[in-house]
Amino acid sequence: MQYKKYIFKILHNEIKLTPKVFSFADDTNQNSIDIYIGENRPDIGINTYSTIGLSKYPIDLICEDGREIRVEYIGMCNSDFHEFSNIVASCAFNIIKDNYICKPGMVAVDAIADYCDELEMKHIYYTVPIFWENLQGIEYDNKIINWLYMVPISDKELEYINEYGDEKFEELLEEKNINVFDIYRKSIL
Repeated sequence: MQYKKYIFKILHNEIKLTPKVFSFADDTNQNSIDIYIGENRPDIGINTYSTIGLSKYPIDLICEDGREIRVEYIGMCNSDFHEFSNIVASCAFNIIKDNYICKPGMVAVDAIADYCDELEMKHIYYTVPIFWENLQGIEYDNKIINWLYMVPISDKELEYINEYGDEKFEELLEEKNINVFDIYRKSIL
């Protein structure tokens, strides 16, 4: 419990929201993850979501100095889309239950489609947070904790990442000035 309070404090100090925290369980009710939800932040109509405690679980990544890297997820989404907290939790269960390795440039395939197939955005792309730079390189118990930003992407955008790589994709997002939180957006390709 102390660990979750530590993660909460870091998150809360960085994004300064009046949050709600909910616990989400997997289908078996054997695993759970807490999700921090800041409503109408950073703006009206946009909610911020983050895991609290995901970084307790290893992802088999080591920094150059030999310390383990752990992750928490953070993302923003249109506040009228009510499944995003479930999507964040499902992505977390990939690490908790299935020992996924997760780092910038990776994609959780069908993470959105599993909850809402009619949207053009189907997957979650992980990258370094562009809004919260202080959520990187947090040291705790000889481990490094980094938050990964969750960006909704389309099938065509996933194909582009697979063909040209994540750096080119991020350049394209920036060039097109995309609202990366907009789960209803049209694909840029």
